[in-house]
Amino acid sequence: MKRLKNVWQNRCRPCLSSIWSLRKRMWIPPGTSRQNCLAGLIGALALGVLFLTFRTKPAGAGLDNSAKSAPQLLSNLPSSSAGDLVASAGGTGNVSAADLNRQIQSAIRGSKLALQLHVALLELGKHRIEQIPDYTATFVKQEKLDGGDLQELQSMEFKLRHKPFSVYMKWVEGGDVGREVLLVDGQYDDKMLVRLGGIKKKLPLMKLEPTGSLAMAESRHPVTEAGLLQLAEKILKYRKRDMAMKSGVRWEMHADQKFMGRVCDCWSVEYESPEVEPTYRKSITYIDRELSLPICVRNFGWPEKGAEFSDAAALDEATLIEYYGYTDIRVDERLPDVAFDKANTEYTFRR
Repeated sequence: MKRLKNVWQNRCRPCLSSIWSLRKRMWIPPGTSRQNCLAGLIGALALGVLFLTFRTKPAGAGLDNSAKSAPQLLSNLPSSSAGDLVASAGGTGNVSAADLNRQIQSAIRGSKLALQLHVALLELGKHRIEQIPDYTATFVKQEKLDGGDLQELQSMEFKLRHKPFSVYMKWVEGGDVGREVLLVDGQYDDKMLVRLGGIKKKLPLMKLEPTGSLAMAESRHPVTEAGLLQLAEKILKYRKRDMAMKSGVRWEMHADQKFMGRVCDCWSVEYESPEVEPTYRKSITYIDRELSLPICVRNFGWPEKGAEFSDAAALDEATLIEYYGYTDIRVDERLPDVAFDKANTEYTFRR
């Protein structure tokens, strides 16, 4: 009883206070729907208290020093069940606190509650980012295009405005360093302006269809899908589908991970076969603890038929097809219109 009291005072009570503080900071339309939404939100996040009350093992190295090597998850998905846990704990009186804690971790991490919490946090992050007009960040990506090798890691200066949807990117490391891209919904004939970098910057300014073959020649997704909101929406679509599936998918949650020094909670989702999910074999998502947003996503495809690998890490290394990360996210300063204007003297679109 004393141990439970300590857990409540030191962990649960502060977490619930934080949830209540978050409820007061968030803006949700007034009325009955507001009350229902808040009740659902608090209930969902309360589930998170249950998860985070128990210390989980680190899921792998984060990106504290460099974004050049993405974080890894090198753990097996759990096979124990809640029934096994109860039987083990109740069947003997000799289970130590540490053993019981490990069994609880195993039972909870891969349970449906873990996926429900994942969806709840994504919904929360989506709501919060929708209230922010614009933001800046550093965007990193690494992709494997059809029939090609894995590209080198690319890092870009990134600016985004939600209404009208506007994106500016400048390559600062990897790929075509110096390249600039500007897209503003309703302007420039709804074309994407592209100024190449390096010695190619002397070539004429290009105006490309965002989803055209030329614009998509070096990317798996169009610039119209860039940004934290779009990423959260895409992941939500998959996770909600996963929740409705009766078989063929497994998941695991790892708390207290880090991406570029940011505290995150991490989810790993794996599919049993290409018949269940043809594109992705596995997906790892890091949700920023403060922002409730996916700031790092690594997706893996299916290996070639007959290929053999020494271990899970080798399989992941060979099948990585998408790595996206957002760092240095700044949401508290509004961007001027000139940030999305080709006449901006800091840009090269008019030269």
